[in-house]
Amino acid sequence: MNLQDLVKRHFWVVGALTVATCAFFGGKAAGHYVEGKFLTDAATAPKIDPVARAAKPTQTRSKAGRPLSDRNIFCSDCQPVVAEVPVTDPGDGKTVPRTSLPLVLIATSVHPRAEWSMATVLNSQTQAQGGYVIGSEIPGAGKIEDIGYKFVDFTNTATHRLERISLLDEPSAAPAPTPTVTVRPPTGPQDEMSAALESGIRKLDDSNFEVDRSLVDKLLANPLAVSKGARVTPSIKNGKPNGIKLYAIRPSSIYAKLGLSNGDTIHSINGFELDSLDKGLEVYQKVRDASGLQVSVTRRGKPMTINYSIK
Repeated sequence: MNLQDLVKRHFWVVGALTVATCAFFGGKAAGHYVEGKFLTDAATAPKIDPVARAAKPTQTRSKAGRPLSDRNIFCSDCQPVVAEVPVTDPGDGKTVPRTSLPLVLIATSVHPRAEWSMATVLNSQTQAQGGYVIGSEIPGAGKIEDIGYKFVDFTNTATHRLERISLLDEPSAAPAPTPTVTVRPPTGPQDEMSAALESGIRKLDDSNFEVDRSLVDKLLANPLAVSKGARVTPSIKNGKPNGIKLYAIRPSSIYAKLGLSNGDTIHSINGFELDSLDKGLEVYQKVRDASGLQVSVTRRGKPMTINYSIK
């Protein structure tokens, strides 16, 4: 196909491009005509000032809890106080002095109607606490004249002057209490038993001890004191009991004073095996009047014998 045939075949494209070009320039010409006919010149048009946007207030955070203390927790509609103006005494024009009485302002409830306002005041000396309104009397102090968010003004009955109790002030120091004499409680049985253990057992070496007969009699009469000194469990070897094992021995117990240690296994006393509860009771009956005891012990896997001479 030669160039002439190609142009003849797609000649409609040339017509379309011509129409589009003419339409574009015709539209531009119409736009300029309308702009010049109806729109004013930009140089002579009135200037419009831009509207300035209000600056967004900067929010600050405080760890001091000031926003909470400034608001009245008893009145949700009340606005926080921006700055507290010192209240003056109408009589002499001076700032209301702080009271020297031991009074503490616990809380206030301020109402738009002053007669409905209320304050809770504590007498730190007598620990008497009550709720008061304007005109009521604080016992031992005086008549309330005004109630604010963080203060209460009253007329002191003794001095006849206006005084203030502030919410954030520390109360005046109350008189020092009369010193009391501490009486030690009488010595109890436990203290007597501890003293008897200290004086009734003498260690000769790691495997020989001397024990007073009076201490043995006390221990036999008070078996509960012996049982509290350690935790005793049966010792099992190869599925059979072969003695008793000691755990959690207290340093002040009879077990510690007799030279026994945590983990010791007692197998026999004076040759009598401790392989059951019945045997333990039998051994107890046989050795209670003995003049000496030989205790067979396994400590850290090694057998040893501890001798006790009872005098």
